[in-house]
Amino acid sequence: MRNLELAVAPHEHIRFADSLLGLAGYVRTLLQEGPRTLDELLALLARPDSQWPARPGMSDLALAVALLYAIGAARIVEEDRVGAVR
Repeated sequence: MRNLELAVAPHEHIRFADSLLGLAGYVRTLLQEGPRTLDELLALLARPDSQWPARPGMSDLALAVALLYAIGAARIVEEDRVGAVR
């Protein structure tokens, strides 16, 4: 991602699936099923049957999780696992 400001929220030049806000929302739905590591989340997003149309990289996923953490929607629940705040 070249311009982080444009990537955070959907914009006329960025699809919702490519925005960090969109990715963070979808990651939150995955975290509702239980705490996961970043590697587990990335594997779920990379699966052919994933409901998310984009295939984000680890850096995009880490930024999306950091966004969830910053707004209080996710927390670290175990050593390396992230869980959704209910």
